[in-house]
Amino acid sequence: MKNIYFTVIIPLFNKEKHISRAMNSVLNQTYKNFELLIIDDGSTDNSYEEVKKINDTRIKIIKQNNQGVSSARNEGIHEAKYDLIGFLDADDEWQPDFLTNIKRLYQKYPKAGAYTTSYTVKKEDGSFNKPLFESFFPGKWEGIIDDYFKYAIITPIITASSVVIPKYVFKNVGYFPMGIKRGEDLDMWRRIALKYNIAYYNHSCATYYCDSDNRACKADNSLRDSIAFYAEEILNKSGVHKIQSFYFKEYMIKSIIIKARYLIKEDKKKEARALLYKYRYTKLNKKLLIKTYIISFLPKSFLDKVIFWKSKLRNFKKHL
Repeated sequence: MKNIYFTVIIPLFNKEKHISRAMNSVLNQTYKNFELLIIDDGSTDNSYEEVKKINDTRIKIIKQNNQGVSSARNEGIHEAKYDLIGFLDADDEWQPDFLTNIKRLYQKYPKAGAYTTSYTVKKEDGSFNKPLFESFFPGKWEGIIDDYFKYAIITPIITASSVVIPKYVFKNVGYFPMGIKRGEDLDMWRRIALKYNIAYYNHSCATYYCDSDNRACKADNSLRDSIAFYAEEILNKSGVHKIQSFYFKEYMIKSIIIKARYLIKEDKKKEARALLYKYRYTKLNKKLLIKTYIISFLPKSFLDKVIFWKSKLRNFKKHL
């Protein structure tokens, strides 16, 4: 097989404290055939200056006005020199063997639509967690996942810091959705999984940080900022296209329940209950649906207090 080259895309917005860690984790890969695109999405801190401190001919910096992470990733895809495109968020990092393992997956499964490894989550308290889905695969298993949605309904099996996607795939499924601030990456993995096989290596080769500034796991966006807003529409369209996978339906119903939780937060409780009632037949999300239904009857003042004290507890743990 001919030499394999990767384009690595790091979208960057106000991550001056973390960007050098992410960049160095790419530059320190054991597999060296890659270019590194830094898409500066209108940073207002010293992120750009931090990037400029690292001197390597494989680095290319592209600056644009602030348009959001989807725009930055899409710009990187359009500018990519090579056909295999990897993504890494500016506050995450790869293990040195990430690209080596992805290369092996690509050589074994050249027709897959995405290549991914497991990842480790570093929490705010400094502890590390591995995704629950790892336990469903033996040891360092690798191969084609039997049903992406079967595992993604438990926890995301792909993150924007643990995946490589062939460039032609974007031409067939589209690019990252604009105007979405939460779940835009999950929407991309969903579209890919409906059309292509997913190749997976059951070993952590990336670290996802939940203790970084402004990251999605801390975001508090409105319903219209979330892909959950479109969940019911997506599920209904899938019926038109005869996508009848049991796990896919359950995966989308979970997203619909999340939409109901947004509605409750916005004090649209009757609308939330009506939505939950429509999907009461769910098999895998029954407990979550019932819990959400019960929450919809609690006074908003009580819910606001619960959210307030949860936030206080997170901040207290952070400073222990």
